[in-house]
Amino acid sequence: MFKLALAPRWIAALLLVLAVAFGFVMLSKWQLNASTLGQVSAEPAKEVVHPWDSVLIEHEPLTTTEADTMVSATGKYVPGSSYLVAEKLHEGEKGYWVMSEFTPDDGAQVTAAGKVQQRSIAVARGWTASPEIPQEPSGEVTIAGRVVANDAPFYSSDLTEEEKTQGRTLGSASAAQLSNIWDVPLYGALLTNDAEVPASEKLPLNEDGTLSDSATILGQSEQLKPVHAQQVTDEEVNWLNIFYALEWIVFAGFAVYLWWRMLRDSYREQNNPALYFEYEGEYWLDEESGRYYYWDPADQQYYFFDDVPRDDRAGNDGKLHQ
Repeated sequence: MFKLALAPRWIAALLLVLAVAFGFVMLSKWQLNASTLGQVSAEPAKEVVHPWDSVLIEHEPLTTTEADTMVSATGKYVPGSSYLVAEKLHEGEKGYWVMSEFTPDDGAQVTAAGKVQQRSIAVARGWTASPEIPQEPSGEVTIAGRVVANDAPFYSSDLTEEEKTQGRTLGSASAAQLSNIWDVPLYGALLTNDAEVPASEKLPLNEDGTLSDSATILGQSEQLKPVHAQQVTDEEVNWLNIFYALEWIVFAGFAVYLWWRMLRDSYREQNNPALYFEYEGEYWLDEESGRYYYWDPADQQYYFFDDVPRDDRAGNDGKLHQ
């Protein structure tokens, strides 16, 4: 069979089959890549604490490249500015974010309608299970936390009557909404607080610039805890794409198998025509080629079995049947 496989027509057929199989393998690889295309992995570089103004930039939206970056800022909280944002989880427990207006020392100045204001940052100062709003720290402080995107607009139908009456509980955290509430210009994203110290002290940072696990916020208690927002990740695999990838591999294998099966059948026809033909007469073996041949009385000549068009030789007088 190896000798037959070296025939030009079988080599050409093999090259064609291998080209088709290669295309199927490439399609399989594409499906495998597509199965993890939507994955988002945590970036170690975003855990290093950066200056806040390298991420929060005036008049520019927060991009996915900058989102979830840890930053630090020094400034003051605006007294009485805090609101609660409902439906926020902390270690599986439902509670509130305490959103406060924070004015950084080196924030941009904004002039509107002849009025000069400093642009502020909407800070999720902490998480609390209590519906009571804790007082903002006084004086100048340094904070560190993760810059996150705004929540989608949402009104919580689970607000209690007390929360509705109080009027300081929101359904979502959004810089645009808080800018209208506080009547001040804000940077376009939120800062979730993980650490807070008086401005005279240094933030507890590790040697690599990341925030220490021992970091706390001012006034931290069982009722008020750091937000500890994590980087948004998605490790999900699209199993439908995996299935398609396996399908293409099967197709590639089948293409090669089909070539081998056709080669094997051709080899068997040449070496054992009795399995494939019904011939009413004698036939002989050509020792030089190893092929069987017979005498065709209709054409008055000899034919090899594998050289005759099968569908044209059948009939009452053809004596050749496959």
